[in-house]
Amino acid sequence: MEGTWGAEIHDKVAPQAGEAVVTKRGVSAFSASDLDQILRTKRIGTLLLAGVATNFVVEGTARQACDLGYDTVIVGDCCASVSQEAHDASLTVAMPFLCTISNLDEVLAALK
Repeated sequence: MEGTWGAEIHDKVAPQAGEAVVTKRGVSAFSASDLDQILRTKRIGTLLLAGVATNFVVEGTARQACDLGYDTVIVGDCCASVSQEAHDASLTVAMPFLCTISNLDEVLAALK
């Protein structure tokens, strides 16, 4: 909830000067936020997604990102869910048809 300690940004991932901060207000990070506008202004077309609730938040954001035309990569080993089964189902059932499923080692190698 906005304004509570649970919504505070941890020091280790605090934004640097000039970095945009998007307040997530729905299942998808795009819902009721200016994320799409920020990305398009910066001409960003590829998204790397990681986070908690693979089968809810990450999947919801991935689905909307695909609908908006972004090349979307879910970094599977940088996500978690309430159970391994829920996590695995999200990454193996529908998501591979919509976006790329990768892991941190592959992403880091591709960024070199």
